[in-house]
Amino acid sequence: MIDVRGARDRARAIAARGFRSVFSRRALPAWITVGTLAAAAAALIAVGAFDTAENEPAATALGEEVRLPTYSITVLDVEVTDAVEEQFLEADEGESLLLVTMRLENLSDSTIGVDGSADEVSSNLLNTASPMLDLSGVTEIGSARYWRDVTSSRRPLLQPEVPAVITVAWTVKTADLGSDGIVLDVHEADPRHGNIVVASSAVTWRQGALVARIDLEAGG
Repeated sequence: MIDVRGARDRARAIAARGFRSVFSRRALPAWITVGTLAAAAAALIAVGAFDTAENEPAATALGEEVRLPTYSITVLDVEVTDAVEEQFLEADEGESLLLVTMRLENLSDSTIGVDGSADEVSSNLLNTASPMLDLSGVTEIGSARYWRDVTSSRRPLLQPEVPAVITVAWTVKTADLGSDGIVLDVHEADPRHGNIVVASSAVTWRQGALVARIDLEAGG
């Protein structure tokens, strides 16, 4: 027969000795240390010290290069006009053409277009819902136009590691040009390979983090 009462009494005695051991004077410094660390951690959490830091986009001026893993951009010049005759481009009343001349370099391994697809790569630099290059501080009207040679209607391609000077024309509201804060937002490109309806060899650049804001100095 098993002595349940005796076993229970022995278990209580062992537990009591263990409890006294844990809170003995010898063990006290360890408990103080643990308590201190726990309090410090709670304070850091309260002020958000362990929150994931979000990098602020770099404020960038004309002539400064923004270099990313897939492409680089340097804005060289900004002009506001109402027409570009060589491109048969003219702004309507209340609108203006914001011309941004930039040096782009394709740092990927494949030829890309500025918009659309080339070599099965969709770079989405412009003219998509989430482009890599996006105006902020003005209201865009319609799609951007761009060219390398102002006298040509051909859409330029960007060869790997070959810098090209491109002019992009955005149609914007003239009233928006009277204030500061007009910038070109530069996003990282996140290349994605294929999907259910696209061949696995196709690559699409998806808009990533905002890494830089280039001041176009077009306001005021």
